[in-house]
Amino acid sequence: MEVCVVELRECAAWRVRAYTMVIVGVLCLLLSSLVAGASAATIGVGYGTSGDNLPTPEQVVQFLKTLNVTKVKIYNTDANVIRAFANSGIDLSITVPNGDIIHMATDMVFTQNWVIYNLQPFVPATTITTIAVGNEILTSDTADTLNLVPAMQNLHSALVTAGLDASIKVSTPHAFSVLNTSFPPSAGVFRPAYATSVMKPLLDFLALTGSPFMVNIFPYFSYTFNYNTINLDYALLNPNATAVTDKNNGNVYTNLWDAQIDAIVAAMAALGHTDIPIMVTESGWPSLGDATQVGPSMANAQTYNNNLVKLVLADPPKGTPLRPGVATPTYVFSLFNEDLKTGKITEKNWGLYYPDMSPVYSMSLST
Repeated sequence: MEVCVVELRECAAWRVRAYTMVIVGVLCLLLSSLVAGASAATIGVGYGTSGDNLPTPEQVVQFLKTLNVTKVKIYNTDANVIRAFANSGIDLSITVPNGDIIHMATDMVFTQNWVIYNLQPFVPATTITTIAVGNEILTSDTADTLNLVPAMQNLHSALVTAGLDASIKVSTPHAFSVLNTSFPPSAGVFRPAYATSVMKPLLDFLALTGSPFMVNIFPYFSYTFNYNTINLDYALLNPNATAVTDKNNGNVYTNLWDAQIDAIVAAMAALGHTDIPIMVTESGWPSLGDATQVGPSMANAQTYNNNLVKLVLADPPKGTPLRPGVATPTYVFSLFNEDLKTGKITEKNWGLYYPDMSPVYSMSLST
């Protein structure tokens, strides 16, 4: 009888171990799914409002739903726009105006009030996932380099106080020209003027808070200023483009997008950061330009944006030579043509749609 009891106990213990192994296995599978989901490729769209003939925010939200768009970036903190996205199922990225950065960096009360007035009235009904602190600050005409990182740190601290830091990440979008060298990609480095003084602490902040490195990637600009040396198919991400080899490591690049992403990867690695995720906050191609500009056309815009969507949403993710298999969340610039923008004709003609919501050309924001 005693032997039978021992055997029963051992049998019961075996069953517990077996069930435990099953549960652990299930949890591991769930965790893998969550991690994969977190790094899954996504295409969003930039929604600018510099037009006097644009639909209402409520109409825009309904329109975006018909396009199956789930990620949108806006370039301000317009309360009417943010409120319109409530309960929409669309994740929103909002922007701190460049002029507020100095106040956010030097006045914690201002920063806390910014969160109180621009975030707390709208969340969680509106899902805000990222805050862009300014836009292309380091390469702007009024570069506020010294205040950028302190502003980001203060904003994150205010989010912690408000209990929003886990759901909302803080970063800042850079122009690709933040690099001093971008070719070959493995030689990518940031401009020395602020590589160690600004970019290193900025990258440290992103790594500490689990936030992405935001960058605006426009192969169009590289092509239009270097059309004698850059192949158009290479810039348009066409599969028939002549490949380019990185002489430093032998990596082969079939399109300019991958090369520019990897130049950013190399520049971050040069400052000691190899695993900060990259988020492309703007990318697109203008459909109309001045007669003297090389590259803008409806055909080129259609080709580039369709190729971009296919590249970003590849399943499984294609990644780049320096980050194979790693997806890069991307926002296409932009939703509408905006007639109030200043500058060259191209500035008014980045839109995928006209203000009446008819397509500028045929494309899809999903595969």
